[in-house]
Amino acid sequence: MVDLTAQSLIDSIPYPGLSAGLWGIHVTGDTVFLGADGPGDIYFSDHGGNIVGTLPTGFTYNHGLIKRQSSYLIAKDYTTSGALLQEIDLNGASLNTWTFPPVIGGNSSGIGDIFPDGNAIWYTMYFPDFNVYPFAYAYKWTPGDPTPSDTVPLWGEQPYGIALKGDTLFYVTDNLNGDLERIYAYDLTNEQDLGWVELPDTPIDNDQSPRGMHFDGEHLYLIANRQGNNIFAYQTVFIYDFDLSTGLQEAMLNSAFAIGPNPCSGSCWLDIPFSLHDAWTVEVIDTQGRTVWNKASRGGRLTMDSSHWPSGAYMIRAARSEQMLSGTLIVP
Repeated sequence: MVDLTAQSLIDSIPYPGLSAGLWGIHVTGDTVFLGADGPGDIYFSDHGGNIVGTLPTGFTYNHGLIKRQSSYLIAKDYTTSGALLQEIDLNGASLNTWTFPPVIGGNSSGIGDIFPDGNAIWYTMYFPDFNVYPFAYAYKWTPGDPTPSDTVPLWGEQPYGIALKGDTLFYVTDNLNGDLERIYAYDLTNEQDLGWVELPDTPIDNDQSPRGMHFDGEHLYLIANRQGNNIFAYQTVFIYDFDLSTGLQEAMLNSAFAIGPNPCSGSCWLDIPFSLHDAWTVEVIDTQGRTVWNKASRGGRLTMDSSHWPSGAYMIRAARSEQMLSGTLIVP
């Protein structure tokens, strides 16, 4: 998995005068819908950051907001017996209530964010979470069904915002449990991690407190605190331009390599394609971004000794010219 350096932060919408803790977000051509966690209200903003209206919902939470044609979906933040998905009409009247189904590790207690996928929704879980990879999961679920229809393993114990672009799933992690704050990309078709983007203030204090995300068909929107952690920090919607169809990402989508045995508690092997020209640079990277093993190779089978590596998940990256391959190795 690699840093998606080809992707760029292109703009932002600041809200310095809005004291509500924003979390849920949905974006259309003329309106940014913002869900306030605490008061539960929905704020309507233009794309210049001007609040033009408010809808009281009667809730005290908003851990995800979806604007439908004639209703809103709102996710409850945390309930040990299973968090709630609420549907209200455009005037705030209750229409439906569903309980998120049980998931890996127990009840769907902590919902990070929601995003529509036809009649279904994708959502992240920040509880239950785990201290080894997969640290948490995202799920696809049709409200009312007894179980999710799809499951995606995630990096980071505190995944919040989630969004979908075609077959690419984006999610963002908060640093509550020491996670690096990143936007990650996952290829649903090939079931492969694609890489990550560091948030703007990660080199400063890694405390931008990212929340909800939305993809509007063109850009990815993220709610987070502005750069820097101080008493003047306010919430901002950051706007990213993601193009997964060119360069590095295209090579990653069309390539793969084999790892075995996996999990690996001693000697393991890695098969990468032969290269007649540029040699591969192969690295094994831990969850803190540190390289624990590296080698240059023309391809074929490489062997590694993982017996002295701490238990956990490791990303394997092989790079040459314009091509990048990635995979995950588990050390029990």
